[in-house]
Formats: sequence, C-alpha cells, structure tokens
Amino acid sequence: MSQPSAPPPPLPAAPEPRPVPPSSTAHLVVRLALLVAVLASVAYALLRPVGADRSGLGSYDAPDALIALAVLVALTATIIASPEPRLATRWAWFWLVAYVWPAAVVYLLLEPTAAWRRASARAPGRRLTGGWGFLIGLLLGTPLTALLAWR
Repeated sequence: MSQPSAPPPPLPAAPEPRPVPPSSTAHLVVRLALLVAVLASVAYALLRPVGADRSGLGSYDAPDALIALAVLVALTATIIASPEPRLATRWAWFWLVAYVWPAAVVYLLLEPTAAWRRASARAPGRRLTGGWGFLIGLLLGTPLTALLAWR
C-alpha cells in the first residue's frame, strides 16, 4: 500500500503593489516649472539662429552649456529630494535624464504619479533599476545626441 502524498506547498503570493500618493501641490509646481525649463532649454538649443562664426554642427557656447547644466542640476536635485519614484529607481532616472533628454520630460510628467492625476496610483511589481537605466541611456542617448548635433 502506498502512502497518500502530501499536497505541494502553496506558491508564495506576488507582493501587493504599493499605493503611491499623488504629488503635493508644491512638488507639482516644482515639476511643472522644471518641465518648462527643460522644454525651453531644448527649444533654445534647437531653434537658435546659427551665426556666421558658428558651424551649427554641435557647437555650443557658454550660455547653452550653462542653461543645460543648470537644468540638469535642478532636475537631479528634484530626483533626489522627491518622493520615491514609482516606475524606476532614482539611479535609473538619473542615468536616463543624463543621457536622454526626453526622459526628463517623462520623469517630470509621470513621477511619482502622473501630473494630471490627483489620486493615488499603484506601483508596478518591478521598477527599472540603475544599471538598466545606464545601459538604456547609453544605447539611446548616443544616437539621439548625434542626430540632434547633425541637424
């Protein structure tokens, strides 16, 4: 006679997605002001007239570099001081923003919750990590920069 086999142990349940509260009014104002700064910086770099002394192929002068640096520093400070991001870690957002400027627009519109939402949202089970953010930024940022400099 054979012994009845015990039922297999239950599989561990997937972790419950954590709720993410909406941005405070002050944080939302900072996000929107930075969004305007990012878009203005990009528009200035793309639409500025090319003078006779500039080749137009990726040449930047001091105001261009200072504007871009100021926006990057302010955005990095916002990533550090903001509530925990929902879609990616802080390191992932840093690398994406540093390499691929459209990621800054995505971050400012969607983290920690969408700018147009005033209700809590659920975080996904997994977030993009810093290593993946670095690789994606490296793979997307280099061609994007080359394309924009070629204009």
